[in-house]
Amino acid sequence: MPSYDPTGTPVLEARGITKRFPGVVANNNVSLTIHKGQIVGLLGENGAGKSTLVKMIYGLYEPDEGEILMNGSQITLKGPRDAIRRGIGMVHQHFMLVPVFSVVENVILGVEPTRGADYLDLDAARAQLQDINNRYGMDVPTESLIRDLPFGIQQRVEILKVLLRSADVLILDEPTAVLTPQEVEEFFGIVRALRDAGKAIVFITHKLHEILEIADRVSVLRQGE
Repeated sequence: MPSYDPTGTPVLEARGITKRFPGVVANNNVSLTIHKGQIVGLLGENGAGKSTLVKMIYGLYEPDEGEILMNGSQITLKGPRDAIRRGIGMVHQHFMLVPVFSVVENVILGVEPTRGADYLDLDAARAQLQDINNRYGMDVPTESLIRDLPFGIQQRVEILKVLLRSADVLILDEPTAVLTPQEVEEFFGIVRALRDAGKAIVFITHKLHEILEIADRVSVLRQGE
């Protein structure tokens, strides 16, 4: 069951966000609040402005107007690295994995644990990864190559990447687009486990039936508003 306190301070909040591109206003005075232990469904048809909004929350774009707050304090995000440092992780619709690398090599890429001055400590990485794997019931074979895994497992690898980086807010952009119906049900189980562990989750989709099944609260975007 949802464990968030709707009267408490949101872990993340966007206020009055506006983003313009040449010839189009992608977001117009949009606000969104997300609490710890909550799944917020962000619903809207293609082109409604969903991805633009979350890309600003993840630091890929800068808003032209408005502000972003974490735990009640205004923040400025200069890029995804800054967002990750603050505990915001994003799983993109198109996976960002190296096919010829193993799961563990993909997950630690860019944050490689070392022993001593320059020795890559893969054993420590495997232990940490397996702990996350077990905690959320992901069942990912950590030594397999990415190219040998089905899309549903590859997506779990992307989630492992953001969890290894200590994300408290997870943005899932159209996460079921490439999944089979069985994979969707398994994926929903993982998302609920993350929610129950206190993670704040933004679940982006244009599929109404998925939102009704998985979301604790729904925000709808239409023509950028």
